[in-house]
Amino acid sequence: MKMKRLFYFILCATFICIRLSTFAQTNGIIADSVKQQNHTFSHMKDSMQENKTAFLKNGIDTTVKGGDTSAIRSSAQINPEDFIIHQILLKNKFINTKEASVPFIEQVHKPSGKEFLFYSLCIVLLILAIFKTIFSGYFKNLFRVYFNTSLRQTQLADQLEQAKLPSFILNIFFTITTGIYIWLLFNQYQPPRFISSKILLPVCILSVAGLYFIKFCLLKFMGWISDIHETTNSYIFAIFLVNKIIGIILVPIIILLSFLKPDWLPAVTNISIMVIGLFFLSRYIKSYGAIDRKLPLNPFHFLIYIVGAEIIPLLLIYKIAVDYLI
Repeated sequence: MKMKRLFYFILCATFICIRLSTFAQTNGIIADSVKQQNHTFSHMKDSMQENKTAFLKNGIDTTVKGGDTSAIRSSAQINPEDFIIHQILLKNKFINTKEASVPFIEQVHKPSGKEFLFYSLCIVLLILAIFKTIFSGYFKNLFRVYFNTSLRQTQLADQLEQAKLPSFILNIFFTITTGIYIWLLFNQYQPPRFISSKILLPVCILSVAGLYFIKFCLLKFMGWISDIHETTNSYIFAIFLVNKIIGIILVPIIILLSFLKPDWLPAVTNISIMVIGLFFLSRYIKSYGAIDRKLPLNPFHFLIYIVGAEIIPLLLIYKIAVDYLI
């Protein structure tokens, strides 16, 4: 037992001695490095002082040769760093320090970003997301009734007609997206001259809303005068059914037109016009089918009605707006 304690004592003493010797060596190394750094710093200080004296002597000698005693005082007061920089600037052929300075008139920077359009599209996407979350059943039935011919006369179509609130919200959404689409086309091909671009956006949205409101009132009035309420209601349902689909399809199109490169805009515009043209063609086909089931109708008469009541008025409105309004 005593031998064991003695062994532990010797082991601890050996460990302490090793640690003390290591600590002493470390302190010696640190002291040597500090001395070497102090010696280096003192040597650098002496060399800088010698360089400063030489620079001052050179400056004084050059001014004495010129015979100007006032320059001696100024050269004696110049720092070596400033003197070197001054000489470098004078000898640099790319920097004109001899001529008088020329002031430049600063102009206020006017940012021309797309923040207004970005936040407008965020509001549009928010409206669509909230609608799809709250009226998910109406959203699904809308596409089922549009793409499935056999379901147009079933209970789903009646449910869509009876759902007034989601139908009204999607009609407003159609006017918003269509107005933004027309506004983007005006900015691209016919920039406004008489009014601001930001004012033109609500004008386009309200114009689309006003046109379809007038059309709705006229069709209701014609159905009441002619005593064909069911026929006009079917025709109005077909028109606004396609309008709701167009309003949803226009969301990715207006995003592309807003943020694509200018080189891609003509291609996207042409494709969007073709897609909207196909939807309008399907709207006329659905409208003709809805009317023909109720009343005997000649296709030629329906074509004359479409040209005279929808296409020609839109062309006239566009011509007046381009020439006199914007």
